[in-house]
Amino acid sequence: MSSIAPLDVLSALQIIIVILGLVIIYYAARGYKKTKSKSLLFLALGFLFVTIGAVAAGLLFTFLNFQLVEVEAIQAANEVLGFLLIVYSIVGVKG
Repeated sequence: MSSIAPLDVLSALQIIIVILGLVIIYYAARGYKKTKSKSLLFLALGFLFVTIGAVAAGLLFTFLNFQLVEVEAIQAANEVLGFLLIVYSIVGVKG
């Protein structure tokens, strides 16, 4: 009987996050290219930072042996910036 290691589950979830993030970024950037809507540009940038945060956390912890608190701080900072950009894309962009 084999068991699934927690790091394997975490790696799989991070891969899913990257794939979904890239899909959202692609469609938002494509929409921006077609319409020149700044809100779509900021939406794409927001999801880019959220996705980078998730990827950076996994890479820094797994391969570069950063401490968990450092990884969480980097991830949280990227996510805060990303979510601020997403909110701005929804309520703050004019035109």
